[in-house]
Amino acid sequence: MDLFYILPMLTFVVYLAVFAFIIWLVIWIIQSQKERNVLLKEISNKLDVLANIKKEG
Repeated sequence: MDLFYILPMLTFVVYLAVFAFIIWLVIWIIQSQKERNVLLKEISNKLDVLANIKKEG
């Protein structure tokens, strides 16, 4: 009989864990994309500098 009382609470905890995992995953993906964009911006700036040097030289 005790299982019938624990099962709804256990189900709620599982749903809460899944929800927390999804939130963590979204935040992690957004941070990774921001870091990737910063690196790509730095690469782009360096390529612009090299292109300007070739035009002048």
